[in-house]
Amino acid sequence: MSTSADAQRVALVTGGNRGIGLAVCEGFARRGVSVYMGCRNLDEGRATVERRQLPGVTAILLDVLSEASMKAAIEAIAEAHGHLDLLVNNAGVSVGVRDTPSRESLAQARTTFDINFFGPWRLSQLAVPLMLGRPQAHIINVSSGHGSSTRIEGNNLGYRSSKSALNVLTQSMALELADAGIRVNCMTPGWVRTKLGGIAAPRTPEEGADTILWLALDGGGDTGMFYKDRAPFPW
Repeated sequence: MSTSADAQRVALVTGGNRGIGLAVCEGFARRGVSVYMGCRNLDEGRATVERRQLPGVTAILLDVLSEASMKAAIEAIAEAHGHLDLLVNNAGVSVGVRDTPSRESLAQARTTFDINFFGPWRLSQLAVPLMLGRPQAHIINVSSGHGSSTRIEGNNLGYRSSKSALNVLTQSMALELADAGIRVNCMTPGWVRTKLGGIAAPRTPEEGADTILWLALDGGGDTGMFYKDRAPFPW
């Protein structure tokens, strides 16, 4: 028999202390989800929770460049709850926006891949055992329209290709985990006013987070899909 603790939905959001990640944490909290706000600076995360008055949100140290950090975060959630229902791989970076493929630093591109692709991949691997058997388990990867093969341009290849790889990871994990009842999707929030998107972007973080909340909480979408504004988006 499930206890009330078992029934409590639990979410982990990487890069959760600002921008789209913060908007997702707030949206989850409003719907009664127990939220872990993954952040690289724990003091900043705790200050954000206090400043925004977010009941049910716990800041947790999580750096997708650190295997030890990811393992510790998953172990803490396992100890506290024994399960995880929602994983939002939101943390990301975009550097070298104007760099062309013939000139972009490969060291820079490798770091971009570590954050945007290998980090979410490893964290998903660590999270899956806690998601097995949960009726609404869902991994949501925050991708980008720049990762779509229909939007390829001649610059920022490290970022674009890392998001394309994240899209392929989404499709592959969705196929693997379908029989286990774990949905896996990716989405693009569009151009959002965040540290990454800049102040000129037309969308608010709340608008960027909307499709994530729709997928996670409203049962929107199928599995193994790429979404924007609650509708399929071209790979």
